Amino acid sequence: MSSKPSADPQSPEVKTLFAITRLPRPHTHLQDYFHGVMAALSEYFPVGYSALILYDSKKQSLYVEGLYGVGMEVHPRGADGTRGLIAKVLSSRQPMVLHNLGEEPLYDEAIKGGKRLEKIRPPLVCCPVVVDDEPIGVININSLYGPRNGFIDDFQFLSVLTALLSPAIKNYHMKKNETLQKGKGKTKSSFLDEILEEKLSEVLNKIDPDLESKARMSIFGDIVAVVEKILIKSALERMGYVQTAAAQFLGINRNTLRKKMKEMKIKDR
Repeated sequence: MSSKPSADPQSPEVKTLFAITRLPRPHTHLQDYFHGVMAALSEYFPVGYSALILYDSKKQSLYVEGLYGVGMEVHPRGADGTRGLIAKVLSSRQPMVLHNLGEEPLYDEAIKGGKRLEKIRPPLVCCPVVVDDEPIGVININSLYGPRNGFIDDFQFLSVLTALLSPAIKNYHMKKNETLQKGKGKTKSSFLDEILEEKLSEVLNKIDPDLESKARMSIFGDIVAVVEKILIKSALERMGYVQTAAAQFLGINRNTLRKKMKEMKIKDR
């Protein structure tokens, strides 16, 4: 006999949803809001791990926006959004179960990069976050009820939960994009110009123009190559050596990143 989520006002499901409705809407950090949601859920359910993974339709990529149970420093940051179970969940708008981390690019690339993901234990229920029939991401979470009835209990309750969260997530990103659009251009360029001008001036001041001329060195080409190499190595390190995430961070495609890594002999860890 099924023990599907109850509609009783005193049931853990209703208590959880009520607690979540009382949380302040996200304004500055979506991570804080997501953590609050999962903390409320963990009052009544065994939540060991959960991740809010959003989808960038323009770049067709995934990026992790919120985590519970693990730190961002040990978790994969992003991946290709066109392959794996998450891609199927997004296209079908239906929840599914991930039984093997190695079959999902988001986790597989991190594992290959040497990251230890012991705290992320399958099976994971992958539930779509949909707004106005548009999939904007997924929530991956360990099963709350167990595998009984083919995870139907999880699918039912988590579908209600994501429907409750989706407007807040969508609204947060609309405001975030508006802020980014206003802050683009001159402010960003000026900030980069200021930093690079200071550092490159220090480098040029240490070079003897006469020796440079006699040696016929290509100082311009050398500096550009060095800067590219430093940027790529730093981006890879910051994104946990997940190439898709590093390429997204740098604003280049993954093939370009791989080509430059090969040319510059940059090891993938």
